[in-house]
Amino acid sequence: MSLDTLLLVINGIACSLIALRLLAFRRGKKNHDYGAAIFAFCVIVASGTVALRLALGVYDEVDPAEALLNVALCIGVFSVKGNIKQLVRFSGIKKSEDGHE
Repeated sequence: MSLDTLLLVINGIACSLIALRLLAFRRGKKNHDYGAAIFAFCVIVASGTVALRLALGVYDEVDPAEALLNVALCIGVFSVKGNIKQLVRFSGIKKSEDGHE
């Protein structure tokens, strides 16, 4: 197995796992955060598209840095149990006590 093939397999598995773990996340009784939900949707679409293109054979070259980045993201997603809000801080603009932003 060549290094290119190994990188394709690693990247495909990492992207598949990212998409599946985010799809399987259940927030339970936590408040809904639209910013986090939109971000999670974008990550699901991006990683799922990469995995699908790899499976169909139309994605034939992976940069080692891309594979490493996707593996790191996969580890991060699993470490927070799919809760993207814990992985990335989403903070809106908050007003101070005197009413200024």
